[in-house]
Amino acid sequence: LVENAIKKIENVEHLPMLYDLDFGSNKITTIENLDNLGNTLVKLSLAKNRIRWISGLDSLTKLTFLTLQANKLSKVEHLDKLVNLKELYLSQNFIEKMEGLSTLTKLNILDMAHNRISKIEGIECLSELTDLWLNNNNISNDDDLKMLVYVPKVTTIYLWKNPIARDRTYKEKIKKYLKHC
Repeated sequence: LVENAIKKIENVEHLPMLYDLDFGSNKITTIENLDNLGNTLVKLSLAKNRIRWISGLDSLTKLTFLTLQANKLSKVEHLDKLVNLKELYLSQNFIEKMEGLSTLTKLNILDMAHNRISKIEGIECLSELTDLWLNNNNISNDDDLKMLVYVPKVTTIYLWKNPIARDRTYKEKIKKYLKHC
């Protein structure tokens, strides 16, 4: 269903055994009509649409993969029921704050690159995180790196094209908090 100029999610309720749903590169503005897929849907792609807010996902508790890249999101919200998520892609939006992530304790990959984030926060409960992508944001304070102690399994972190990356020693500072690197 990719690149079909679809404006509305509809007629998927008749597919209750659906495992993977990709509505990428369409014209969808609202996440809706997915309630009947809660028992089987594991992977959902809504990248490159026109979605302004996260909603309509509460019943999708089996989701392990969600991408909302390249939409018009300004806030991370209404993800608290998605406790099985392992991969969350929110890059290329207008998100200013890392929030709404506390129940996503199984998360391995968090992509919030190309947003408007100025502070690393809200990752205290993400102890399974291995990849943290925050490049192309507004992170400038060295103190934010202290949050990395909460994500001890991180092996990949992207912070380039942030003001903090102008400091030639920022990589050493990261290693200080990620002791296994």
